[in-house]
Amino acid sequence: MSLGARYGRVRLARWPRPRPRAAGYTLLVPVPGDLPVFLELALAVLATQRHEHRIATIVVPDQLTTETRAIVARHRPQWVGPLELVPLPPPERWVLPHLKNPSRNYGMQLVAGVSAARSSHVVLHDADLFLLSPSALDSQYRACRDRGLACLGVDVVWDKWYAEHGRQLAATWELCAEVDWLRSWPPYLHIGHEAELWGERHGFDITLHPQALTEPDRIDVNAVEGGIVHFNYVISTYRAFQKQGAGMVDAKFRLLLVRLFVDLFASDSEGCVLPTLHELADGLAGGGVVRYPSADDGRDDYVDFRRHLEGALSGPWASDHRRAAARDALSRFDTFYA
Repeated sequence: MSLGARYGRVRLARWPRPRPRAAGYTLLVPVPGDLPVFLELALAVLATQRHEHRIATIVVPDQLTTETRAIVARHRPQWVGPLELVPLPPPERWVLPHLKNPSRNYGMQLVAGVSAARSSHVVLHDADLFLLSPSALDSQYRACRDRGLACLGVDVVWDKWYAEHGRQLAATWELCAEVDWLRSWPPYLHIGHEAELWGERHGFDITLHPQALTEPDRIDVNAVEGGIVHFNYVISTYRAFQKQGAGMVDAKFRLLLVRLFVDLFASDSEGCVLPTLHELADGLAGGGVVRYPSADDGRDDYVDFRRHLEGALSGPWASDHRRAAARDALSRFDTFYA
């Protein structure tokens, strides 16, 4: 067992004392603290959601910044119900920003958020996901509650290993989960790690090991009414760029998305370490700090990216002006990938 795994088992062997809980769900919003635009977007998207069963909303940044504090404070007066900012506990609060490990960040954000929840359930909102139906989260909660499920997701996990063993597990984005079920497993088991199961050694993503050990009829997936737009791996790609730097290939156009969102929605772009959109477009020719696939190799992925972007910008959080600005900003990419 690695030093990190041993530390996790000792540090996260048990949950803090439970708080009094009411029936309903706490909305957990893990966000990258150094990319506050994703907090702005998350709150704009979540503000369109119905909230009949929502007890509270908890923002959990992977690093606490002045801007995350300011955004939460700015939204709090008009927010329905409590809007709280919960930082990671020390020493992770100081150590994790330097490691730039998105999986470990998210695991600690989950633990911090669940520990602070005062509801029977939690719903995990992904910062790069856009909900197109205002009843999505309340509907997921009601289905999870009424069926007595441990957790209910909106997508099946990407890892086919579980299906090969006859199991269907739920991906974490927009996952509704019972707090009692989450707390019935030691926190370290919810965080990404390697372990042996079903006679094989395997890597487990967030919450997947406890899901795999839970009765199959208590885990389910239910497509969201009205649909969602989810880009996947946006923050992890940004963390990889922070580590690797120049020469990285943005094969799925996730760095392009971050830069575009910063330019369209951020009030201050100084913290973003990415090149400008003009400089990113220089990577289409094979040079530049960030590089892009050839027209033939990248066309399908770019079409998929543009389709997702159109969906993400179709909501009330994006004005006609911003939609037009996005088309103008991507004109060189649109031309290159035809």
